[in-house]
Amino acid sequence: MKLHARLLGLCLSLAATSAGATVYHVAQKDAGCSDVNSGTADKPWKTISRAAKELKAGDTVIVHEGIYREYVQPINNGTIQAPIFYTTAPGEKVIITGADILTGWMKDTGDAPIYQIPWTSVHAVGFENGKPVEHHPADAPLWGRAEQTICDGVQLLPVISLADLKTTWAAHVKAGKPVKLAPPLHNLGGSFNGRFYADTINKKLYVWLPDGSDPNTHSMEGSTRSMCFGDNQWARPAGYTGIRVHGFTFRYAASFPQRGAVWLGGNNNLVEDCIIDQMSGGGISVNGQLLRTRIIGCGQTGGAAMGTAFENVDCVWQGNCWKPIPRGWDAGGVKLALVSDGIFNRCDFIGNGGPGLWFDINVHNVTVTNCRFIRNEGSGLFIEISRDITVSRNLFAENATGAVGEGDKDWGSGGLMIAESQDCTVTFNTSVLNKDGITIREQGPRPLDLEDPGQPWKTIPFHNFGHVIVGNVSAFNRGYQLGIWYDNAFFGWHPAEKDKYKTDAAYKAYLATIPDKIYDPVKQSMTIDRNLYYASKGQHLVLYGVNWRPGSQVFDGLTAFTSKTGFESSGLMVDPLIMDMAAGDYRFKADSPAIKSQLGWLSPRGEVLSR
Repeated sequence: MKLHARLLGLCLSLAATSAGATVYHVAQKDAGCSDVNSGTADKPWKTISRAAKELKAGDTVIVHEGIYREYVQPINNGTIQAPIFYTTAPGEKVIITGADILTGWMKDTGDAPIYQIPWTSVHAVGFENGKPVEHHPADAPLWGRAEQTICDGVQLLPVISLADLKTTWAAHVKAGKPVKLAPPLHNLGGSFNGRFYADTINKKLYVWLPDGSDPNTHSMEGSTRSMCFGDNQWARPAGYTGIRVHGFTFRYAASFPQRGAVWLGGNNNLVEDCIIDQMSGGGISVNGQLLRTRIIGCGQTGGAAMGTAFENVDCVWQGNCWKPIPRGWDAGGVKLALVSDGIFNRCDFIGNGGPGLWFDINVHNVTVTNCRFIRNEGSGLFIEISRDITVSRNLFAENATGAVGEGDKDWGSGGLMIAESQDCTVTFNTSVLNKDGITIREQGPRPLDLEDPGQPWKTIPFHNFGHVIVGNVSAFNRGYQLGIWYDNAFFGWHPAEKDKYKTDAAYKAYLATIPDKIYDPVKQSMTIDRNLYYASKGQHLVLYGVNWRPGSQVFDGLTAFTSKTGFESSGLMVDPLIMDMAAGDYRFKADSPAIKSQLGWLSPRGEVLSR
C-alpha cells in the first residue's frame, strides 16, 4: 500500500511538471460517471477507453475500483520525459477483462444437460480466400482457437464439435458421479468447470457443467475481445512510446498464440505491479520494462518485456502454456527471439508448459540472474541459436518433467540447456532434481541470416563455441549432472548414416566433404571447470556424446572425464548437503564439506535457494 501510494505520488509529480499535464479519473461505480463528463475527480468518466482518447504526453488517468469490460486502445504517445500514466487508485482493485457476462441460456434438445445461447463472436488470426482463419497454428484446430468460457471464475474445456460435447457428457454420466475434469496435459492447467463448444457457423455457444446444473444459476462469462490493452504490431507498426501502466489485473482475453492480450510495442514503455491472468493464447508483450508483474494461467506463452534494452524484474510466470500446442513451434513461460541487451532479474518460472524461459534465434547480450526455474515441463532455461548470454546465481529444480515437446522424452533437456549457441557464461547456479543438470546440445551448424548494425546481411553458422561454465552446483539430477549431448560426426556414425555409408573408409570420405559439421567439444574454446557435482544411486556424472553414436561415453568419475577432455581439472564430486529438497529448501548446510572447502566460488549464489 505504501509502495503503491509512493509510486502514484511519483506519477502525479512527473505529470505535474509536464507542460499542459492533466490528471483524469475513471470511476464506473460512481453514480454520476459518464463519458460525456470532463473526467475530473468529481465528474469522472465511466470507461478507460474514454480516457485513452484524451490522454496526451504527461497526462495521468487514475482508474477506480471495478470490472471494466472493454478493450483499451491508447491513441497518443507519451515521451521519455513526459510519459502517459494509466494507474489504479491506491488500494482499489481494477480488472480489465476480455470477457462479457452470458445470460439467457436455453436447454438444448435431448436428455443431456447441454445449454445454448446465441454467439456472434468470431475470432480470426487472419483471412484465407475471404474466410476467417479461426485457429493458430495450422496444426492446432482446437487448442489454437481463441474462445474461452468461464463458469463461476473457473474455465471450461473446449471441444471441437457439438457431437464431441455430447460424447464427453455421455462419458461423464457413465462414470456414475461428478468427475474432476483432467487437464489436457499432465500437471498443466486446471481446474476446469465443464466443457463448451463455440459454433461460429450457426452462431451458437453450447456448454455443460459437471453437476448437470443450469448455467443460468451460475455466473457465466465468455471471452469476446482479443485484447485488453494496447495494439498489435500490424495495426500499429511503430508501436507506442512512453506508455506506463500500473496496478491493473488483465484477464480473459480471446488472444491467439503468439499474440499478446496486453501489447505495447515500440520503445520505453512500462508495465508494473500488474497481473496477466488466463488469456486464451499469449499474455503480454511490452517493449521496455516489466516489473513486479505476475503472468499466470495463459493458454500459450505468457510473454515478457522485450525489444532492445528490456528489463524483466521481480516477475512471476506460473502455469502458462497449458494447452497441447506443438512445443517445437512455440512454448514456455516466455519465448523470445531477435531481442538484445536485456535482463531477467529476480524472476520466477514455475510449472509452465515447455521451457520456463526460451531464447531462440539471435537473442544476444542478455543476463539472467537471481531467478528460479522450478517444475517446468521442459528445460528451466533453454538457450538456442543465441549468443552472449550470461546466466548467474539462478536455481534450476525439478525441470524437464513433461511428456511432450521439451520434456522427459526429449534428449538434452535439463535445468539449463544450451543448444547451438555462442559465448555463454554460466556461473554460480544450482541445478538439482532435473532430468539432467546442465546440458550442451550440438546439432550444428545451424546457419542464420543476420543483419548487424552498420553491416550488411551475413550468414552465421551457429554452433557451440566459447562457453564459460564455472562455479555451478549440479547434483541429484535424474540422468546426468553434465550432459554434453553432441549429435555429430565427431562421435561416429549416426544409425541412418551407417546404412548409407557401408564402410569406415566411405564414411571418412563423406566426413572429409563436410568438415564444418565435425565439432570436437574440446576444440570449441569452452571452459568447463570448478563445478561441483554429485550423483546418487542410478544417476550419472557426465554424458559425453549422444548415446546412439558409437563414440559416446558415460563418466561416473571426474578423473576419467578430465583425462579424456581436459575439462573439470579443478572440479569437485562431493555431496553439497542440501537442507531439505523435499520441502523445496535448496540451501547448503553449514557443515557441508563443499562449503567448508577453500573454493570460494561455491558461495555467491544470491538468495534464490531460500526465497
